[in-house]
Amino acid sequence: MLAIHKSLDTIDTIHDKTFYGLRTDSTSALSIDVMKSNDSSPIVLPEDDYAKDPDGYRQYFWAKDAITFRMNANTGHLEMVIL
Repeated sequence: MLAIHKSLDTIDTIHDKTFYGLRTDSTSALSIDVMKSNDSSPIVLPEDDYAKDPDGYRQYFWAKDAITFRMNANTGHLEMVIL
């Protein structure tokens, strides 16, 4: 079973999944939107290419497992941690 779903085609149900959306603003500041299954906010996915929507998600996925993010002090990279 997949832990992370990038496409709705790989998900049987989404009612028990959390949505994670990563976007950047005009100054390249990163923000991560986390929408749990009981949130009522709509998720607006990019159509073909995020370049058409500069405020749209750069990456997004759904996951049933709890996920957190941290910065690697040695590399400066953002790391995703499945709890």
